[in-house]
Amino acid sequence: MMKKILAVLGLYVLSVGVVRAQSGSSGTNALMHIVDQTIAAELLRGAVAGQSLNVLAQSPDLQRNYVIGVIEQELVQEAARRGLQERLDVQRALMQARYQILVQALQQDVMRKVPPPTDAEIQAAYKKDKDRWVMPPAYRLVVFVADSSNTNAVAALRTAAGTLPPDAQRLADAGARLLLGETPEVWVTERDIVPEIWKALPSLQDGESRVFGVQNAVWLVRRLAYRKGGPMTFEQARDLIRAELLQAKQQQEWNNFVESRRRALGL
Repeated sequence: MMKKILAVLGLYVLSVGVVRAQSGSSGTNALMHIVDQTIAAELLRGAVAGQSLNVLAQSPDLQRNYVIGVIEQELVQEAARRGLQERLDVQRALMQARYQILVQALQQDVMRKVPPPTDAEIQAAYKKDKDRWVMPPAYRLVVFVADSSNTNAVAALRTAAGTLPPDAQRLADAGARLLLGETPEVWVTERDIVPEIWKALPSLQDGESRVFGVQNAVWLVRRLAYRKGGPMTFEQARDLIRAELLQAKQQQEWNNFVESRRRALGL
């Protein structure tokens, strides 16, 4: 419990520093936002969970996300103060958004009751169109990333490049984030990563790391293994076929539900 209290206090101190840096001399208004329970809860539940205060204090991404959250809430409050929620076009947009959210929730509720496909259905689908199920070339990777403006993290990533395994704790302490760890079952295909990195992966040896600049970020990518492409066995294709069949069943269930409501309305 004491550790949780210290973590909250650390977040409070960090947040004060962030907002004061953004707001200059308007310290009173900034402090009014610090105690906002929604933003604090989101930060504690999401970005803060599992991180040390040292990493938290050096995280430009967390600081930026906090400031964005505060600003967004202030803009919504300003719109309310101006009475913009009373405008007919705003009310229509809010109503339409509410309709869409409710319909989406209803769709999920209807589709959730669809039973998964049986093994017999999965095997039949595999045999019917076996040539469809092809395993693409893929790599197992370890990926760290940091904002290009975080000079400490970028320097740590560049130092870690090479043939030695990167020190994850040292990179985290410098402010880099682990995007993908050593997960044996995760293979990265061409569609899963940016083209410039994909094209460079064949030139890396297994166990070698290299730094890449991607838009406003710096990536450290370590190649662990390579898998050739080729036809899938039934066992390899089973989960993909199951997911595809289930999605088709769920969509058909929803279509039937909508059609039944249309007929009930006499349309």
